[in-house]
Amino acid sequence: MSVAAAPQAPLRWTEAPDQTWTFNGWKEARGLSVNYFVAGPEEAQPFLLIHGFGASGFHWRRNVNVLAGAGYRVYAIDLVGFGLSSKPVIDYDSRIWRDQCAAFLREVAGCGAGGRKAIVAGNSIGGYTALALGAEYPDLCLGIASLNGAGRFSPPPEEAERLRREEAARAERSPVAVAVDQAREYVATSLQRAVAFTGLFVTKQPLRIKQVLRQVYPVRPEMADDELVESIVYPAEDAPGLAPPGQIPEVFYRIVSRNSGGGGVPVDVLISQLEMPLLLLWGEEDPWVVSALGDKAQACAEACGVDVRRVSVAAGHCPQDEAPEAVNKGLLDFAEQLRLGGAP
Repeated sequence: MSVAAAPQAPLRWTEAPDQTWTFNGWKEARGLSVNYFVAGPEEAQPFLLIHGFGASGFHWRRNVNVLAGAGYRVYAIDLVGFGLSSKPVIDYDSRIWRDQCAAFLREVAGCGAGGRKAIVAGNSIGGYTALALGAEYPDLCLGIASLNGAGRFSPPPEEAERLRREEAARAERSPVAVAVDQAREYVATSLQRAVAFTGLFVTKQPLRIKQVLRQVYPVRPEMADDELVESIVYPAEDAPGLAPPGQIPEVFYRIVSRNSGGGGVPVDVLISQLEMPLLLLWGEEDPWVVSALGDKAQACAEACGVDVRRVSVAAGHCPQDEAPEAVNKGLLDFAEQLRLGGAP
């Protein structure tokens, strides 16, 4: 059964937080302020929307009210380090976002208690986070939707063997060789940090942000408008003081250096651990997470016996904002299938 998405007004960007919640579940940093948007009937089926790298919950501006208008309780969260959420100087392991979302579902959406579960959709690194959330916390997730989800796949056997041999050789190094390698790593890290700092200065310029956005909105570049750019620039400048003074470049470096290739667990491993249906809602014109990677994720899910379906969208890396009509329909159809027990 196909569900029609009724037209609804999009969210509007403001510099003030919408709703806030305190995340205390990460040992390196307690008391983190988390911004989120919420709409829809309070007791309705929860829908959690997770944004991608550099964005915020506002990137679901054209989806939140449509899903809520269809009768769902919709949450769009700002991950720690992004948007109007706290930006601590920590080592940003992708697990922090997984556990942030799990705690949010328990404490705010009321999931886990009485068997209540959420439909979770994520874009880019948010798609990876959604997979990780479903794999680790099946008691919280009714279904997972990955929209051009980021992340690496396991290497082929010959590559895995080469990496194993290299790691074994590293373990057998002499103390002198260890010291030399540590010095090289220090220099390399210093250079990477300098490049990241410079890159942040360049990439947070409004004109540059719009240029990048229009590259990844290849079908309807006009959808990457000034309001979206403003929602990215304001947190990057840290006008609200969500990072320690002067530490935004360091936060940016730590996020990029730990997560540029996706999280620590390969995508195929996460997919193999899913116990709930998976929707691959793919912008097929994505120049970054290309269509072939969607094919690979689909093949992996089918091989693992995961209930997977693929919906192709004429859009790039952020289909929820570039082609919201198609994405809203895909998400509502998926939600209806879940309500009917997974029937196609």
